[in-house]
Amino acid sequence: MSFLEIFQYTRQDSIIHRLDPRAKLLMSIVLAVISLLFLSIIPLLIIFCCLIPIIGAAKSLRRWTRSMRGLAILLIFIIVFNTLLSTQPNPFSHSIALTLRLVALMTSFSIFFLTVHPDELSQALIQMRVRFEFAFAMSMAMRYVPTLGQEAYAIMDAQKARGVELDKGSLLKRIRNIVPIIVPLIIVSIRRALSIAESMESRGFGASENRTYMNVLRFRRRDWAVLIGSLVVLALVVYVRFFVILPEWMLWELTF
Repeated sequence: MSFLEIFQYTRQDSIIHRLDPRAKLLMSIVLAVISLLFLSIIPLLIIFCCLIPIIGAAKSLRRWTRSMRGLAILLIFIIVFNTLLSTQPNPFSHSIALTLRLVALMTSFSIFFLTVHPDELSQALIQMRVRFEFAFAMSMAMRYVPTLGQEAYAIMDAQKARGVELDKGSLLKRIRNIVPIIVPLIIVSIRRALSIAESMESRGFGASENRTYMNVLRFRRRDWAVLIGSLVVLALVVYVRFFVILPEWMLWELTF
């Protein structure tokens, strides 16, 4: 469950953390869209290499690395099965490109989730004219993902203490061993959801339509710079993608 750390906010003092959540949301969406525009190895590698410095500027490179390590099995699964089942002329090259695209997409959104506090997310959505109920639901979901990972680790430790061998045996056996983890995790999640619902009801959630907020987000010069820069980069990449003939070396593919 280490891959869930990519969705967990980390409190740091970095230039990325100090940006307005709305500017970071747009930047992450732009980076994700750019990643979806290409399906060749070289452009995706260039995009990936541009994302790493941003993660480094957010001082979250170590957590991002742990998350990618947790995703290694999924990435290998994608490469192997897509290579065996794909109908593309170069299935292995296509599989590598898909894997790079997935990593680029997750890295793009990790910039947002690793640097935005759930309260800031809720406030940003409210100031973007999103209904408070939806903003609150998004904030709660963002808080719950790390908690879900911690609960999963606790259940795994409890099952190992009872003699369940989760890391041994064939692949089919390991898949069956997921059941003693998933079932208790679902039960714990339902209980936690009911507890949160009762707490919200006891505090009069939704009783007043006119809400006041202690903190109000304000755009600064650096936020405007990120906003405008993201839109300019998106426009340039879209123009290059659809109106410029890329050189052959950028369309290079693995032939084995």
